Amino acid sequence: MPGALNWPQTPTPDGRFLFVAPGSNPQLIPHAIGPGGELTAGTPLAMPDVPVDIIISPNNRDAFVVVGLQNAQVVPVRIGADGTPTLNGSAVPFGESLDGIASGTISPDGKQLYVATLLPQQLLVFDVNADGSVAPAKQRASTGVNPIYPRVTPDGRHVYVIDELMGSVTGFLRAADGTLTEIEGSPWPTGFLPHVPSFTPDGSFLYVPNMGSGHLRSFAVQPNGVLTPLPDVAFAPEKPGTFAESTVMSPSGEVLWALGTDPARGGEEILRRFTIGADGVLDLDESVAAYTGTYFANGRTMSLVPRR
Repeated sequence: MPGALNWPQTPTPDGRFLFVAPGSNPQLIPHAIGPGGELTAGTPLAMPDVPVDIIISPNNRDAFVVVGLQNAQVVPVRIGADGTPTLNGSAVPFGESLDGIASGTISPDGKQLYVATLLPQQLLVFDVNADGSVAPAKQRASTGVNPIYPRVTPDGRHVYVIDELMGSVTGFLRAADGTLTEIEGSPWPTGFLPHVPSFTPDGSFLYVPNMGSGHLRSFAVQPNGVLTPLPDVAFAPEKPGTFAESTVMSPSGEVLWALGTDPARGGEEILRRFTIGADGVLDLDESVAAYTGTYFANGRTMSLVPRR
């Protein structure tokens, strides 16, 4: 739907369903994913405000839709066996009128939501109850300017959030109760307008695309959470002005996929493939430069699901 606020798309971890949430008609729409990747739409669930992000628990059962350009809320959702979403308790307000345009993630143990609220420049911590409902935010940790797309390391020990307008990434230590303490030395520079990042499955490396710079920034993640820069790699060295906006990691941890936009083709999106060396350094596979027929969208523009 060109020109509409259609930000979120998120698959279940088991690859059975893809959920999308258009902003022009706020609702959560499930799609069953067929063996060849084909999508079959199911029964939608109305949302109370503009959906901005969809977070799905590792249990494939509980989902959380972040809604609102201001006065944001988390809407807890239960995913049925056939993918049909239903409300799972009351929506939980963030707590401040400026809260909104928020993106989030969930801890690997499914016990906490981490949601970045844009204008307040904070990362909120919500506990997830055993029934999948959400408790009020218990912490508001300060971030850089325009925090977006937080990520938790696979071992659950560290949390990172992109500071879009600062060109950096802020890192936190995660305590046993899910609360956060900023890591010494944080934040770390990325590039101009960093966007949707990815970890390797073992949490050893972090990759950050930059919507305003021609490179992907790579980091080695130290045991204490400190990020050590690795060599930058150009997204499309043969296409000046073509920058990356989103990344997804292969389950093997051996390949990073990155999606960007080519201004020479009116902003059409182009998919690139990078192999990952043992040292974490990316290597561009020049044989893969696939135009998708889609155009720039400022959000989660790409998902990867396991084959079943």
